[in-house]
Amino acid sequence: MSIKNGFPNLNTKLPDGLRPNGRPYRVMVVDGKDFHQKQIAQILESEQYDVVSTASNGKEALQKIDKLDVPLDFITTELDMPVLDGYALVYELQQRSNRPVVIFISEDTTKGVMQDLILMGVRDFILKPINRRTILERIKKAVTKYVDQQV
Repeated sequence: MSIKNGFPNLNTKLPDGLRPNGRPYRVMVVDGKDFHQKQIAQILESEQYDVVSTASNGKEALQKIDKLDVPLDFITTELDMPVLDGYALVYELQQRSNRPVVIFISEDTTKGVMQDLILMGVRDFILKPINRRTILERIKKAVTKYVDQQV
């Protein structure tokens, strides 16, 4: 317990976005709606995740990934996007050797689509509307289980 301004700091938990070694998890937020992109990015940044980039569709996301000089730890995306949807984005990412963990934050979908996505390696599917606590809890679980295991 540290003391700051004469008061003990009882919150000694590391932010969720930091690995035990202090390096932040690197993430890309892909969503067709600018408002949702910003909202998800702000939620993640509040826990010190490093939001490397955002994209409004799968094609833009793939182009930005190709230009990155550091690998991503995970991507959040949705199903329904223009140009290249989330389903196609996951398919394209499967063809790559160094693919990040994928977590969907999307509208309600059918059981069949969710099963397909799980078979394709999607690690979680969080239903909208966007809820800060739910997003942070589920992403923390996914990065602890899948990203930290890759290291």
